[in-house]
Amino acid sequence: IYGIGYPIGHTAVIGLFSKIVGRRAQGTLQGWFASAGSLARILFPVMSGYIAQFDDITTVFKVLFGILALSNFFVLVSSPT
Repeated sequence: IYGIGYPIGHTAVIGLFSKIVGRRAQGTLQGWFASAGSLARILFPVMSGYIAQFDDITTVFKVLFGILALSNFFVLVSSPT
């Protein structure tokens, strides 16, 4: 499912990001977007493994929920009304 859904979803997100960026420096911002995604795909599994090893799986879900809530907060605060 991941092998089918990820390319479709990622393509849609890149297209949406491109529309939001508009006439600004597309290459630079797309590069930052790709770098952040790559870094997250490396760090989150490693971080989750360490948390699960030293604590329990519930703590992993709490940390990931906190990160998701924080990112949603930043999106809501930074979006124009």
